[in-house]
Amino acid sequence: MGDRCIKFRGMKTLRRMTAALLAATVISAPAIPTAAAAEDETDWTGGRPLPEGTEVPYEPGYGSSWKSYDAIKLGNPDYRNSDVRGIRVVGSYKPDTIMCVMNFKGGVSECYADGKQAVELGWGAGGKIVTTDPVVAMFAPVVRSFVSLERQLSSSRG
Repeated sequence: MGDRCIKFRGMKTLRRMTAALLAATVISAPAIPTAAAAEDETDWTGGRPLPEGTEVPYEPGYGSSWKSYDAIKLGNPDYRNSDVRGIRVVGSYKPDTIMCVMNFKGGVSECYADGKQAVELGWGAGGKIVTTDPVVAMFAPVVRSFVSLERQLSSSRG
């Protein structure tokens, strides 16, 4: 009878361990990211990793990396919505994304499109504003003053 008790306890322990392992697997399954979820993962600035093999203008340096950001164009209903992450783009720009340098402490800095640096127009109510359009770039000093005014007026609202 003593041998039967030992075998019975061993089976009981084995069943408990199997049940615990199965439960842990089921519980952790949603936490394991799929390829689609990992692809859509964004950092605190709203940037996503660049697709493999993307050519970058230069090596960004320590604590920085190139990221792909949504290009939110003027006229988009979310252009002034600060809850929607992305880079605001003024002027003619066809792609839906723009490549920018992201620093882990300082946030987003310069942006590039088609191998050329985008002209920074400042920070508006919705976020960082740039242009790749040469016509808008000619009037950048004037546009910057309007962007600054927009930011000041939007921050004074309660």
